[in-house]
Amino acid sequence: MYLIKLFVATLVATNFAWADEAYLDPAYGDLIHPTQESVFGSESLFTNNNFFKNSAKLKASDTEALIALQSPVKSQASRGTCSIFSATAMLESMLIIKNQFPTDIDLSEEWLEYLVMKNRNSDGSNSHKNFSMIKRYGMPYEETLPYIGTTWKSVDDSPLAAERCGELEGILLDSCLLGHRDQRLIDQSDEELLDSLSPFYDVEFYEARTEALQNKSDFIHIEGRHYSVWSVDQIKGLLAQGIPLTMGIDFYYGAWNHRKSSDLGITRNFDHWDQGIVGYPEVGSMDYKQSPTERAGHSVLIVGYDDERVVEVETLMADGTTKTFTYKGVYYFKNSWGTGSFGRDFEIDGKNYPGYGMITQKYANQFGGFYQMPLKKADI
Repeated sequence: MYLIKLFVATLVATNFAWADEAYLDPAYGDLIHPTQESVFGSESLFTNNNFFKNSAKLKASDTEALIALQSPVKSQASRGTCSIFSATAMLESMLIIKNQFPTDIDLSEEWLEYLVMKNRNSDGSNSHKNFSMIKRYGMPYEETLPYIGTTWKSVDDSPLAAERCGELEGILLDSCLLGHRDQRLIDQSDEELLDSLSPFYDVEFYEARTEALQNKSDFIHIEGRHYSVWSVDQIKGLLAQGIPLTMGIDFYYGAWNHRKSSDLGITRNFDHWDQGIVGYPEVGSMDYKQSPTERAGHSVLIVGYDDERVVEVETLMADGTTKTFTYKGVYYFKNSWGTGSFGRDFEIDGKNYPGYGMITQKYANQFGGFYQMPLKKADI
């Protein structure tokens, strides 16, 4: 019976995003929205500007080819770790693309969340910080440091929370509950981590840190410190080249058809939720009015675009009327809410890609920020 319960719990956490909970980040405060103007005449992130000028004129990227170079869709379960998952998905994809890793590569989101929660008393992160932590500390594999899909709000939430955080106070306790481990472990010597009499004894953490640093040395070589993509031309140019991007965005519950829409008096389209369709928060709509009262952010991996795809949305306005809006142009994305709820029926040209979705370019460009990971090809 125990094994059956364990299997069901694992299945739910992996595929069903914990009964449609679809957890979010706190609102982002540092998003740089892409400009519509071309920036190829100025200093650029890219060496071959002509390529990006030409590719940005394409009406669509080869999204299915890039999806084929992705690791499996995962679920962040009941933690506000979407930017952690998008950053990890980005690194996994870049390793597949640049270094020919197998598509079942699985790196540890638990490790990255631990790193970014140092000295924190609330969850949530962003692509810039996540990429910087990966660059500094590397990443171990999931099997070395498995993801725990539950949020710890106190040491009473689980025996493991009590074991790892029960003796801590203040910011040390807060960050331990968020990152599931004592933040001081990262600075301890190997000897301290391996000494069973040490207060920092943690063999699993030692193995994860050792593996992360080895992976950093072998193949996680991120160039530079600036990751933002500044213009729509650059976004589409990279996607046309087959390079994914992370996107952080101000969250509008109605546009996403999120479960919390109903609590805010916003209509929810369950078909669009199942199909992974994200619309736009029209000025004058209930979504535009109500969502900012419960500010949040979400981060996904952008894997393509189609300037010709049309999305039609019925929207409840603040005056009680319903209007239909049509939007032309979408970005395609890989999400971190599992495969059995949001986007379970998502399709491109009749082929199903569960856990993926599409967002109107109007929403993404106006309220989102895009980031690239300049990963060098390793000599392996």
